[in-house]
Amino acid sequence: MIRIENVSKQFGEIKALNDVSCVVAPGEVLVIVGPSGSGKSTLLRTINGLETISSGRIVVDGVEVGAKATDMNKLRTSIGMVFQHFNLFSHKTALENIVMCQTVSLKRNRAEATAIGRDLLARVGIPDKADSYPSQLSGGQQQRVAIARSLAMHPKVMLFDEATSALDPETVSGVLQLMQELATEGMTMVVVTHEMGFAREAADRVIFMDQGEIQEEANPQVFFDAPKNERTIKFLSQIL
Repeated sequence: MIRIENVSKQFGEIKALNDVSCVVAPGEVLVIVGPSGSGKSTLLRTINGLETISSGRIVVDGVEVGAKATDMNKLRTSIGMVFQHFNLFSHKTALENIVMCQTVSLKRNRAEATAIGRDLLARVGIPDKADSYPSQLSGGQQQRVAIARSLAMHPKVMLFDEATSALDPETVSGVLQLMQELATEGMTMVVVTHEMGFAREAADRVIFMDQGEIQEEANPQVFFDAPKNERTIKFLSQIL
């Protein structure tokens, strides 16, 4: 589903990514962990072209990201992304946020988009918030709207960039549960997170990044119970 081949990304003198390669299979949940500044979010953002790469190649569902022949707007409709900060339109209701992305990007008619939007608000557990504006919603509710908005595009891949880090601790578990349900249903997911419980429970594979490189990757049991890389061991000892 996703193939990342020898990808590097330079910001001036800073090498955010250094020759990174990995593959995400259809239906796989890949969780990326690591310290701040390790390149996790940068790698995630290169998958849908929000960051252009300096070298290497990324292919999503057979389409090369950033290639001259690639329609990036079309490709992005198949790649859902949920950010740390919810990025909702403040002047539109929860339902309108979900409807607009469909009518603009997918050219769905408004009636169909509205029906899908209402179904998804029910799916994420807030059907009664359709007419509420973002300022009237809690952080967890706003993030549920953001997830519903991404799901409305019927994506083949979902990317989550620290989706719970801006939330109140009391609302984190609800969003994580929703993400875990998506994983159980077979959604291909790449998740950057500090939530080690989610990584242990939902991931098929965990990658540890540091200094722009993949230092270790393994299934969750091996990663958490028997890490091999000294940097991984130190990182886990500080957060677990």
